[in-house]
Amino acid sequence: QKTQLEQQTTQLDQQKTKLEQQKTELGQQKIQLGQQKTKLEQQTTVLGQQKTEIELQKIKFEQQKAQLQWHEIKIDVIQSENQTQRNEAASIRKQITILQKEISKLKSAALWLYPSQEKAHSDIHTLPI
Repeated sequence: QKTQLEQQTTQLDQQKTKLEQQKTELGQQKIQLGQQKTKLEQQTTVLGQQKTEIELQKIKFEQQKAQLQWHEIKIDVIQSENQTQRNEAASIRKQITILQKEISKLKSAALWLYPSQEKAHSDIHTLPI
């Protein structure tokens, strides 16, 4: 019986040792899980910061895009105004040409009607055109 008791005691000691090893392993695994959890939380924080930064960049991009569109509209308005001014200038030049022709006709008519006045009113030829 003593041998059997010793064997049982030895077995119990071995089981106790095995349980202590398992307890130690579980403790180590718990520590590792805690470290992994901390690492995941850090990564989540970094990802959150990156997401926020991307959102800010997106907002900045949208603002720049809107500003560019505004500038394009302003350029279109200015180009339209420039074209209107060019058209008006061309119209004025055309009117000036017509008026110059009319003045020439009037000069010719005046000289034809009053040929003796040509020398007395020679300034008719020097009218600004």
